[in-house]
Amino acid sequence: MAGGNDFIASIDIGTDKIAVLVAEKEDDVLRLIGHGIGPSAGVRKGHVSAIDSLSRAISKTLEKANKSFNGEIALVRANLSDTHLTCFDRNGRIPINQIVAKEDVDKVLESARAITTPTNKEVLHVINKKFTLNETQVIENPVEMEASVLESEVHIVTVSSSSMRNIENSLKQSDLSVDSIVLDSIASSQALLTQEEKDAGVCLLDFGAGVTNFSVFQQGGIVYSGVIPVGGNDITQEVAFAFDTSFEEAQRLKERHGCAKASTIRGEHLVEFVQATNKELHQLSNLTLSEVVEEAYVDILSLVKNDLKHRNLEGSIKAGFVLCGGGTQVDGCEDLVRSFFSRRVKKGVVQRSVVSGLESIIGDYRYTGAIGLLLHKEDVPQQTLVKAKGEVGMMGKMRNILIGEF
Repeated sequence: MAGGNDFIASIDIGTDKIAVLVAEKEDDVLRLIGHGIGPSAGVRKGHVSAIDSLSRAISKTLEKANKSFNGEIALVRANLSDTHLTCFDRNGRIPINQIVAKEDVDKVLESARAITTPTNKEVLHVINKKFTLNETQVIENPVEMEASVLESEVHIVTVSSSSMRNIENSLKQSDLSVDSIVLDSIASSQALLTQEEKDAGVCLLDFGAGVTNFSVFQQGGIVYSGVIPVGGNDITQEVAFAFDTSFEEAQRLKERHGCAKASTIRGEHLVEFVQATNKELHQLSNLTLSEVVEEAYVDILSLVKNDLKHRNLEGSIKAGFVLCGGGTQVDGCEDLVRSFFSRRVKKGVVQRSVVSGLESIIGDYRYTGAIGLLLHKEDVPQQTLVKAKGEVGMMGKMRNILIGEF
């Protein structure tokens, strides 16, 4: 049985929900052993708006996760969605004395990372993209190779310092320490994208409740990330405005009767609903409802498309779009994105080759971000992530999981 250092915990904090996962590392595969999910609070448009409210929501979800595997989570990997993020590539270059040593790799990466950030921003990610020997030979690992010049290219993501501190302080108030913080779309990409898709050129598009995140990958590495401050809740609000309903009634209409691409509807029918100012039952056509839903989706996709065009990236997405997030659960979402971008589109599916256990959780889209956080390769835990409440309770529960009695 693996020791304490082989446990990893993650927390995905969203506008509408908080998801917590605990996994045990077995060779190169993570086995999920604990989970919890609950409503979020104190988060607006991807930003923490009330630390106390968010901390209380985290604590409630954490309690569920702790009970699920009879342990106590102490250290977590957390997500971040920041509309003020910036990302860019940087190059490093150093001379080499015949053979590349590990110290040379460290030096060239350090030279690429050497940037000055504004006082209100800080570096969230430095992702190595490639090494080049003698200005011509691209190589994955240059150590012990002959060269006179070594170059590196890294992808750097910076975010608002206040966004980082607010996440950290919210977790601290919940008696959690932070192992690492990962950008939403980068975390989800670890769970959903294959290496072949990243090599060919793919865009991961995450329709969240408060924001829409996206990241573009090309030639195996990330080239751009963006956050649009509009999400599924804004679509729901458009429905509420259009038909004078409460937000809750609009959410029900959107999820049960709406379609993101109205032209795909087969069979128009009437839907009953209650207006906010008139409690009597009213009726509307599912086609009319879907036209409002589609228009709101198109507004979001237009913002994404404009950003991709501005970065000259739309043409590089050869493998198409992979969709995730709650917004993809509305009927017709795939069809709409496919027709809007004229690219291949599919819903993201967690790669079963890298994660096991708790099958119902792996297949639940609400846990995709938390799974991606567990899989994030750039962040390797250096200390115990889970404090056992007692060897008998902890190991006994794990033993039950392994033999199918959980």
